[in-house]
Amino acid sequence: MGRISIDALEPGMVLAEDLRHSSGRFLLGKGVELDQRHLRVLKIWGIRSVEVEGSPEDLEPPHGDEISPAALEAAERWTAKHFPPDLLSHPFLNELFRICALRKAREMARQQDPERRKVSSPPEGGAVSEQGRAFPSFKRQIDLQALVDRETGPASLPDIFLEISRVISDPRSSAVHVADVISKDTSLSAKLLKIVNSAFYGFPSEIDTISRAVMIVGTRQLSTLALGASVIRVFRDIPADMVDMKSFWEHSITCGVGARMIGSYKNIPNTERLFVAGLLHDIGRIILYRSLPEVGREILIRARGAHRLVRTEEAEVLGYDHAEIGGMLLMKWKLPRVLEQAVRYHHAPLQSQYLSEASIVCLSDIVANALEIGSSGEDLVPPLTPEVWGEIGLEKGVLTEMIELIDRQVAEIIHLFFDGR
Repeated sequence: MGRISIDALEPGMVLAEDLRHSSGRFLLGKGVELDQRHLRVLKIWGIRSVEVEGSPEDLEPPHGDEISPAALEAAERWTAKHFPPDLLSHPFLNELFRICALRKAREMARQQDPERRKVSSPPEGGAVSEQGRAFPSFKRQIDLQALVDRETGPASLPDIFLEISRVISDPRSSAVHVADVISKDTSLSAKLLKIVNSAFYGFPSEIDTISRAVMIVGTRQLSTLALGASVIRVFRDIPADMVDMKSFWEHSITCGVGARMIGSYKNIPNTERLFVAGLLHDIGRIILYRSLPEVGREILIRARGAHRLVRTEEAEVLGYDHAEIGGMLLMKWKLPRVLEQAVRYHHAPLQSQYLSEASIVCLSDIVANALEIGSSGEDLVPPLTPEVWGEIGLEKGVLTEMIELIDRQVAEIIHLFFDGR
């Protein structure tokens, strides 16, 4: 028996001990004969080495990850454009900056264009604002309730969404009821089965029916996941010159995966609700971009011209921001209050009745923006308050592992959510 690196593992090798993620999540049991799917699960979950029966000595391959000082300096200059200087006084954010700069340096070393961005830029030839220009015709004249009511009437929502919303809000819902509701939508059912059979969950055997998925994943967990999957189908007609919807959902999924991961580190039950809260955290921006495209465009241009947070400009122009729009939207949809509050207060967690959930989404949004995986329009990393950090209190040492897992899991989930759309 010996320890062998993940890169040296081969199908047919047998685990010599139970395998758990550092968060405590059980992945595979002692005696499991590894196949290709198992190897993929281990890589998705960031496992670096395992004990196997009869393995040779550790075969850890060299990483070959040397970065020149010049490349690192250039990457740090790039990364600094997205981190307001006052953020770097916080140890966690300073470590996040360091990791993001290394990621950018590796990208440069692979001879990728450092100016290539996944962020949707304001359209060429669109409305152009001079820095500091006022918006007298927009400011505080757009009623928040009217904005949400106008864009989210019942006719705009599919029946399956409304049924899942009712199920998830009803504490009397049984596993059979949840399975019956989800099974009515064959497309959604197929997508959920792909997700629960993916390395994102890492179950050792295939789950072939929604009923079994409910039993294994859990009634609340699967219905919450179904809700998140169905939301993506609701919003498809956003003007392409306002936001690239694939990029928007990439950012949102990154935030959801990060929130789920932080919740796992903190041993919070039902981490699927954290995934969905992260998935929906910026949904208010979709309402703004779809209903008021010219206002949204002006806000984006103004924020970038002044190098300020987009939500700061939203508040100045509208009198409220995307988080308030999203919170009111979820309240109108009658979703669980924990989701509504996590979305409404993800930039102000101390105002939430669910401080832990809102704080987790806040931190995950910070990480997602720093990693630049997709974008909902924000170009800067949001601030982290001492109170929010005190509520979460992760060791900064978990950040490297967490980001490696995010990279793997986000790619997996994006493929699953958008495959066959």
